[in-house]
Amino acid sequence: MTDFEFAGKAFDIHLDNGVVFHNTYAAEGNKMVYERIDGAAEGASEEVELHVAEVAPRMYLVGWNEVSGMVVTHLMDFKAKRITAFWSMDEGGGRTGEVHGGKFEEVK
Repeated sequence: MTDFEFAGKAFDIHLDNGVVFHNTYAAEGNKMVYERIDGAAEGASEEVELHVAEVAPRMYLVGWNEVSGMVVTHLMDFKAKRITAFWSMDEGGGRTGEVHGGKFEEVK
């Protein structure tokens, strides 16, 4: 197991746009299965390979690429249990991106 605080755990993530994710992280911290459990695209799920950096104590930058071409980055602050999410996707012949804030809680 790695030193990543999220490794081997599952979290529910509630974003400001109403989307709720259930993310389950592998024990090594290198993979994750996300499930959209509420909001836009409810029911979507995928296992992704993670790119991770601890940018401050108990604060992680976690990014991945999805099969759809979407690129996602989460800044997870374990002190405040807050998350900032950025994603970009192909849309209308170009790329567009969104930034959202929210909170997360461990699911045991």
